[in-house]
Amino acid sequence: MNFVMLDEKRVIVNREVERFIRTLKDWGFKPIPCNFYDFETIGGGFHCASVDIRRRGELKSYF
Repeated sequence: MNFVMLDEKRVIVNREVERFIRTLKDWGFKPIPCNFYDFETIGGGFHCASVDIRRRGELKSYF
């Protein structure tokens, strides 16, 4: 289950996970099915390939 939430309702998901898309719709979400097979060859999905553009809280450095 690897996806990216855009807001409280819209969620980007791989178009190949049809059962999960139906489940999201049943739960009241608005899935946005997209092709995403190139990145999956090395593992992961939309969430793994995305970068946060806004964060809240303190950013800590561990280096």
